Parts: sequence; structure tokens; C-alpha cells
Amino acid sequence: MDVNKQTIGAQMRSIVEQRFVSDKLRRHALHFIEEKLEQSVRFGMLTLLHYELSGGSGDEAYRAAAAVELFILATDIIDDLQDQDVADYVWMKVPQPEALHTAVSLLTLSQQALLSSTAHADRALMLAQMMNEQLLHAANGQMSDIMNEADSEESYLSIVKQKSAAIMVFACMAGVMLAGKPWNDTVAKYATEMGIAAQIRNDLRDLTRWDEKSDFLKRKRTLLTLFLIESDLGEDRWIADYFENRIAYEDIKEKHASFEAVCERTGTLLYGAVMARLHANNFEELLNTMELGVWRERFLEIVN
Repeated sequence: MDVNKQTIGAQMRSIVEQRFVSDKLRRHALHFIEEKLEQSVRFGMLTLLHYELSGGSGDEAYRAAAAVELFILATDIIDDLQDQDVADYVWMKVPQPEALHTAVSLLTLSQQALLSSTAHADRALMLAQMMNEQLLHAANGQMSDIMNEADSEESYLSIVKQKSAAIMVFACMAGVMLAGKPWNDTVAKYATEMGIAAQIRNDLRDLTRWDEKSDFLKRKRTLLTLFLIESDLGEDRWIADYFENRIAYEDIKEKHASFEAVCERTGTLLYGAVMARLHANNFEELLNTMELGVWRERFLEIVN
């Protein structure tokens, strides 16, 4: 696993060094890649895995995996610039116009790198069509997320399917199509369930924190915050009042412990855990319909 990560990282650097001739653009991109490699490269790993599962062999999959990770890096940068809720990442420490330009350049580079990962024109066309379709889904989902449009479980899941799940589908299907196989409905379905489960876990993580990434403090409408404010809050109606913008942060800034207790009392944390498990179970049930053999444990290791 570490060898694969190192190879994907080397490919990411190589692609940038080959195509970014601007010294500042290249240096920013390489610095951003190093930050990314401190984290997970599971999307690229999923591309590699699905390439092998689909009968592919050869080093071309590493370039495709690197292309996928360059895309993930670009979207992470754009998300962080939009949300302005993290300050530690290197792309948040350079002038914003330069960070944004680097992210947009990485988006274009990721598409070019994916297309050049195969010498087969028919596979390149399949990859391009699939990538653009999933990216358009993600773009629509991202706008809905920015506009905080979720107002029910149904609308929340719709946004997540467009945004987070579409990227998971893209990563998996890139490996399938690079191996010369067509769109696979089962892969798309289990990748969607995998993406939903991952997003709900992220929401659980961000619900009770009390900093700039707190979904509650940002008044972000997620499956969990919607469940919470619709619960029987009793004497803790201040939670709904804050969320609906009737009171300010100054009125609640010392209530972190109370907030955590309410999340526990109302069953919000349990609800989130159950919903994440439900979609994880859906993913595993769909996975069981595939003949994975020795790849099953590797797959579960990547996604968990």
C-alpha cells in the first residue's frame, strides 16, 4: 500500500513538472502535492484497484490514479478557499489568487493526464465522457452545498449523491474504463453508497467540534443538524435559535459542553452512526455481488 502511494505521488510530481512551465505555478503545485501526500490517496488507490479488478495490467494505471488524485487535490483547494474554515494547509498560506489559479490549472492538468494514461483512443473517449459527466454532477452538488439548500433527508442525500458520491464513482470508474470495460452499474451503485457513508461520517466528525469547521456553528444544513433542530430540544431551544440565526455566536460560545450533551440526549449522534452504517451495509451488500476474490480485503482496507 505504501509503495502504491509513493508511486502515485511520484507520478503526480512528474505530471506537474512536465506540463507546468511557469516556475511559480510549478512550485505551488509541487508544494500542494506534498501537503496532499501527507493525507490519504484512497481515490487513486480505488482507481488502481478497479483497474486490476477489470483485468487491466501495466503501469498506465498509476498515471490514471495520479490524475484522479490531482483532481481531488484541486477540488479540495477550491472547497477550502470557498469555506475559509482551515488555515493550516499550505494553499491557504499563499495569496488567494495564486492558490485559486493553481487549483484551476490542476483541474485542467488532471483531465489531460487521465486522457494521456491510455494509448487507446476509444478508452480515452470513454474516460473523457465519464469524467465530464461526473464532474458536472459534482459541480451542481457543490453549488447546492454552498447555498446550504438541504432542508430534508431527501434533499441532503440528493446533494451528497451529486457531490461526494459522484467523485467516488469517478475514481472507481476510471479504473474500470482504463482497463477497456464499459460503464458498470454495480460499481456506480456501490461507489455511491460508499460516498454517502463517508460523507455522513464526516458530518458526525464535524457536528460536535467547536471551531471554524463546526457544521453547527457554520449553520450548515446536514443530515445531522437537520435532525437535531427538529428534535425535542426542551430547555435547549437556543440550539434552534442559533441555527435559524435568531441569536449570535456570542450568546452561545460557552455552551459547547451543553451542545454535546444535547446531541447525545436527542439521539442525533446515534442517528448519524446508524445512517452511516446503513449506507456502508448497502455498499457491502453490493460488493458481495462482485467476484472479488483476493481483492476484497484490500478493497475494504482502502475504504475503511
